Amino acid sequence: MGAFTYPRSEPGSSGHQDLVERLHTFTSELQREVGDLPESARSHRPGEGDWSIKEVCGHLGDHARFLHQRLFRMIKQEEPRLPAWDQMEEWQKRDPQSVSLNDLLDELVTQRAETVDMLADLVHWNWARTGRHQERGRISIRQLVDFAIEHDEAHLDQVRALKATAP
Repeated sequence: MGAFTYPRSEPGSSGHQDLVERLHTFTSELQREVGDLPESARSHRPGEGDWSIKEVCGHLGDHARFLHQRLFRMIKQEEPRLPAWDQMEEWQKRDPQSVSLNDLLDELVTQRAETVDMLADLVHWNWARTGRHQERGRISIRQLVDFAIEHDEAHLDQVRALKATAP
């Protein structure tokens, strides 16, 4: 008789490795999409106010850093406050158009590896630990990781669309 497995969404279940794996494989997918592009395609903005591939990658690095900080607080503290961050302010400070894409990707890969290592060691029921997000209210580690995966996938789609419009 096989072992009964709880649904992943139940605190204390054993099924969060798929989420950790999705966070881990994202950086490889992104690198495959953009690695061989010429600089003109990496820096191309298709329209006024649109981001280039380099700018999207810079934003993803910022997001990865803030995600890690939030998750760390949620793991170490009881009901931590998770302040909102001004992604445009971070993006402007970084000025990703002036940074090499390889440097942006290296930063993202390094940050994401730290987050994946931290989550891979997390005891399963701790995925239900929560924090108070300034904009979303009470949120669990599981929910925050789900949002991060959706965020990654949306920007990967954006990168693919930018590639299609690049000169």
